[in-house]
Amino acid sequence: MKKKEEPLVDEQAEEAKSGETAGPQDENNGDSDTSGKSEQNEVQTVEITLKGVVLKGTDSQKIGPHTLFIGSRIVNFLDGKAEVQNDLAEELENGGYIE
Repeated sequence: MKKKEEPLVDEQAEEAKSGETAGPQDENNGDSDTSGKSEQNEVQTVEITLKGVVLKGTDSQKIGPHTLFIGSRIVNFLDGKAEVQNDLAEELENGGYIE
């Protein structure tokens, strides 16, 4: 007696109809960089300006590293000095942290 074997082709056809494929998928995976577009990738440059700020306090209080946590940002000072973006400098000034 021989067993009746169903070919795997039928299962694969059913999976393909339902959108589930067992084989390897396209390596691009929908990445915008490799989606096959003939357009060239544009590089956008953003200029970030930094402002030097100084912690409030006496010179002896400023010695060494200091860290401020402001919102979701972290500012590290060394000997009372740090360079931060303009918007953060304004936020530190409004909070009374810097001179």
